[in-house]
Amino acid sequence: VVAKITIRNAKNSVMNILFSPILFLYMARRFLGSFLIVFGTISAIALILEIVELMRRLAKYNNFTLVRVTSMSLLKLPEVILELMPFAILIAAVLTFWRLTRTSELVVIRAAGISAWQFLFAPLVLGLMIALLKIALINPLSVALISRFEQMEAKYLSVSDSTVNIARTGLWLRQKMSNGQIAIIHAQGVKMPEWSFHPVTAFFFDTQNQLTYRIDAEQATIDEGEWIFTKAWSNKITHDLSPDVKTNRYYNILRLPTPISLQDIQSRFASPRTIPFWSLPDYAHIMEETGFESHMLWAHFYNLLAEPILNVALILLAASLSLRAPRLQRGWWLVGMTIGAGFIVFFLGDFLQALGISERLPLSVAAFAPATISLLMGLTALLYLEDG
Repeated sequence: VVAKITIRNAKNSVMNILFSPILFLYMARRFLGSFLIVFGTISAIALILEIVELMRRLAKYNNFTLVRVTSMSLLKLPEVILELMPFAILIAAVLTFWRLTRTSELVVIRAAGISAWQFLFAPLVLGLMIALLKIALINPLSVALISRFEQMEAKYLSVSDSTVNIARTGLWLRQKMSNGQIAIIHAQGVKMPEWSFHPVTAFFFDTQNQLTYRIDAEQATIDEGEWIFTKAWSNKITHDLSPDVKTNRYYNILRLPTPISLQDIQSRFASPRTIPFWSLPDYAHIMEETGFESHMLWAHFYNLLAEPILNVALILLAASLSLRAPRLQRGWWLVGMTIGAGFIVFFLGDFLQALGISERLPLSVAAFAPATISLLMGLTALLYLEDG
């Protein structure tokens, strides 16, 4: 019996050394507090800058109100802070470990026989949880809010009243004509890189939403503010007391003014900000079936998947920068090293992403390489510094 009790106590002692709930909760509270402070500060600065920018854009319109500007800025804020979240992780980790080192708390912890890997466990778990929360919840919420922001932008900032969408049935475009009519244009496929749409059907509705005529073309292109339909049939419809009378006419070339440009279509499909994470693969496949390039979508998808690894890497890098003895630390040195580490990591990420989009590097490799390299750098630095 005594032997069993001794063995049980030894096991409990080992478990307490490997994982201490008290230490875990304390480190988690300190890191989470630093993250909320940093994240809140960054969000407030981003919100102020967005409000100033919208005030500048709305100043020339009569519909300018502070409430409207603030509401639009809040709708766009999640998209901005999602991009800044890795910076918040890095700065929060540096701030947490620096404060613990300056107060000699880490010295006491390590003097008790606890290694760096043990007190880093809580920040690493929180970093993973924040990344998963960003992917699963904040990203879809940001997509919904940015869609609402674009609607308000088109309404209050006189942005072109045109929409571009893609589905399994092909490409759909809606544009408002100079005479007030609405044109809805559908193309089953797109030939790249000529940006040639085929086949194309255009429906035209008057101000009472009645169909006036349609165009069926073998092919269409956009050039200098107009649609150019090739081998097109124009079917005009008149509505009166008698049955509808259709007038068909054939055109080798038929031109139609449009406010939509190729840049509008490219920017609409190049930016994945209006596509939630869970829908990115399906949407990318639909674009590929239609004829569009989907590299930006896949790059964004893989970058989100690599976010947990990146957060872990940033925390390890922050620990390697700030776990030096207090007498060896310099405030400006720590700030400079943090900025330098962040610049290297994120510059490397943008550089490799550009290589992936240009098909000079596999997109999955381009997305995971910065996080993996940063993780190896952090691990190497900690293994060099860790003496326990």
